[in-house]
Amino acid sequence: MGEAQQHAQLVSTLLGTLTQSETPEALADNWQRIATHFDVLLDRPEVVDAFEQTIFQLAVRGLLAPQDPTDESASSLLKKIRTEKDHLIAQGKIKRDKPLTPITDEEKPFELPQGWEWVRMGAVVNASEVGWSPTCIGSPRTAGKWGVLKVSAVSWGEFDAMANKELPVDLVPRPEYEVMDGDFQLSRANTAELVARSVVVKKTEPRLMLSDNIIRLYVSSQMSREFLNLCNNSEHARAHYVTNASGTSSSMKNVSREVVLATPIPTPPLAEQFRIVTRVNEFRSLCADLRQRLSFAQESQSQLAQVLVQHQSTATF
Repeated sequence: MGEAQQHAQLVSTLLGTLTQSETPEALADNWQRIATHFDVLLDRPEVVDAFEQTIFQLAVRGLLAPQDPTDESASSLLKKIRTEKDHLIAQGKIKRDKPLTPITDEEKPFELPQGWEWVRMGAVVNASEVGWSPTCIGSPRTAGKWGVLKVSAVSWGEFDAMANKELPVDLVPRPEYEVMDGDFQLSRANTAELVARSVVVKKTEPRLMLSDNIIRLYVSSQMSREFLNLCNNSEHARAHYVTNASGTSSSMKNVSREVVLATPIPTPPLAEQFRIVTRVNEFRSLCADLRQRLSFAQESQSQLAQVLVQHQSTATF
């Protein structure tokens, strides 16, 4: 086995022990193994990516941030969410939602900490909609024009406002589909790997519209959209989408809104959701810094190699 293969196997084993931790105490013990070999392990970008994904998995299992017994329980939180939704229905602002089936034991991939609850996505979402996909100009919109998002705008973990096509001048824009700051969006048609990947739009630009291949979810004000985004992009949610996506080709899969709203979501108290998101952001910042350092080191090595080659080619003996 070559050095690269041995390194990959070590990384897989050590990161695997983290995700297999069943308690915070076990995680603390396993984390020491990572910390001991930190510099050796995280020495290439793909390993940093794998480490970051491991952090995301720990987050949605309640192993990344401490529980606080004084937090309001998830069951109480879900009652507030239901009350908010019923109030919006009574006001005529949203339609009455369809009953959601109970989550079976087979759909629960791991045990939850005390005070958490398994719910379906639809239980924490007040409404959903898809956009509009007219025939557009093939290139991104020019200054001042309207654009329609491509699914790649929501496929890679961060919202990409540049992934759009320009709306022709002879078509009237539909402002009701305009992208807004704070939107929770996911694709309903994409490759098997990327379908139903989601983003939270932190900052958008005016005159961008949803396409009909992008679903906008109106998340309850009692739920952290950032935490829900972590859950929707986690391994257990991916397994749900793989099982329930339609389409015979792996290059194009589709999920309906019903499939999205049926996704099992591990739900902690709201205060803990915010603590988890804060911890995840800290780790994401660390990973970004590591990638930058590795990129700088690789660039320095490349420059050094070029200098050595040039020196060798001009050297006289």
